[in-house]
Amino acid sequence: MSKKGIFVKNKGQKSRFNLYDWIYRRDHKPDADDDRDAPRNFSFFFKLLSRNFSRIFSLNLYFVFGNVALWLLLFLLSGVLGPHTTAPTSDLYAPLAGALPFTEGSLLLNVLLSVHGAMTEVSVMTPFIIALIVVGILLLALTFGPVMTGISINMRNIVRGEPLFLWADFKHAIKSNLRQAIFLGIFDLGIIFLLCYGLLFYYMNLGKSLLFNTCFLFTIVLLVMYGFMRKYLYLMLVTFELSIPKLFKNALIFSLLGLGRNLLSTLGCLLVVFLNWMLFTVFLPLGVILPLMITIGLCLFIDAYAAWPKIQSVMIDPYVGMDDEEDA
Repeated sequence: MSKKGIFVKNKGQKSRFNLYDWIYRRDHKPDADDDRDAPRNFSFFFKLLSRNFSRIFSLNLYFVFGNVALWLLLFLLSGVLGPHTTAPTSDLYAPLAGALPFTEGSLLLNVLLSVHGAMTEVSVMTPFIIALIVVGILLLALTFGPVMTGISINMRNIVRGEPLFLWADFKHAIKSNLRQAIFLGIFDLGIIFLLCYGLLFYYMNLGKSLLFNTCFLFTIVLLVMYGFMRKYLYLMLVTFELSIPKLFKNALIFSLLGLGRNLLSTLGCLLVVFLNWMLFTVFLPLGVILPLMITIGLCLFIDAYAAWPKIQSVMIDPYVGMDDEEDA
């Protein structure tokens, strides 16, 4: 029936699938939020995921289009753009080729050159490509933190079971925390880069000395610990008025307090990435498209689902009902 031009579904009318309603989640039942206070355990995770899958898909797109500079950097570093040249695949080629004129056609040297003389095509970094990389890094430093902030407030609301206005909440969170979000994003990217660079450096020198081996293991521990901390940083940013040092301090504490949930969520994210990689090896187009559609958003949802209950139980629930703000 119709009332003032608005379609109203009859009580006994059978509902039909509507893509618009599915995307904007307009098909909620009246009691859809009755389990708002349900414990965020393993079984409830899949129920919440199925209910909010389209929203997670939308937030994944927010990340993709909000961080265009990230995909620009990956494209530039892939070596597709720019001139190419050939280079030996083995480090032994140069000394062997240099010794060749002084050996009078040594059979052994010619055999070694045939083994270590294979060539491969490599890209050349031109000044223009380097300038584009610098611009991409600067853009990513400005966009990463704000985009993560806008996504985090929506992920928090999904986990809490609150009403969602994806784009409005996304913009409001960025506008309210813009300066702090930019600085947090810069620190976040800088720490990730240093840890990954250190891990690669010590891995390449693994076995050369006890110091390198120890530093390699220590870097792995730091990388895992910071991965736990990142689950809490942006959620606390959009929830509390805390300085950046206090955000990192609290995130370090939560990485230990919520160790079990952190481990499970990390394993869940690794499983999602592994399945995406398997699809990438089996069917390349689907493996490339999935991170742009759902993989990133799903990992962020897993992290938020694991982190928010611990934040609420430690930083919110003990102070609920206090009338005096100073006491709280």
